[in-house]
Amino acid sequence: MKIDIWSDIICPFCYIGKRKLELALEQTGIDAVIEWRSFELDPAAPRSFGAPLPDVLQKMYGFNKSQAIGMLMHEELDARRVGLDFQWRIAKPGNTFDAHRLVHLAKQHGIGGEVKERFFRAFFTEGQDIGDQQILRALAIEAGLVAEEVDAVLAGDRFTDEVRADEQAAKEREISGVPYYLINGQVALPGARRVEEFVQVLREQQAQLTPQSTSGEPQDSASAEAGMCKDGVCAIR
Repeated sequence: MKIDIWSDIICPFCYIGKRKLELALEQTGIDAVIEWRSFELDPAAPRSFGAPLPDVLQKMYGFNKSQAIGMLMHEELDARRVGLDFQWRIAKPGNTFDAHRLVHLAKQHGIGGEVKERFFRAFFTEGQDIGDQQILRALAIEAGLVAEEVDAVLAGDRFTDEVRADEQAAKEREISGVPYYLINGQVALPGARRVEEFVQVLREQQAQLTPQSTSGEPQDSASAEAGMCKDGVCAIR
């Protein structure tokens, strides 16, 4: 089974959804090939906003402070239910373009999932500045990448085309929020669904031996709301 996942490193629902999908795969015993696709919630973001996460959300989505904090506390509880520690009070949001490029490097070495997980944990749990190249370098090497290759990526523009290609594919599919899952090229699932929903869809797809539908378009179980970060989806700015 092939699962394409569009996500961003600083999207809490992307990390929560990753864990929910992993739990569903464990429950079903399905061996899936995960293809990580790049998506930037704010391509124009500075390397570091230099501001707390609630303040950044207010700027990005027009929340007031109580709305931003309320949303983050809800996400914190949702993360806790699947064993994640979301420390939003110390999170340092920033530009994720270099992180996405390093995930593409990792994919070439078969450790895309490991590097993606390390970046998620660094941002959401450890309060590390995910837009800082030196921090990214240390995290990528810790996750298994070779220092010389990491340095070459960060010093140049390697994997820029791959990131842009993923983002163009997202536009063509009219993906306005993440996480977004495309299972076997047939069923699209936007948002961090409940584990039970993932289990149901995975089992249905495992049971099917037929090719893609004649329309050639994935079946979308729901549409993402644009312009905000709620209901399991973070939308592009």
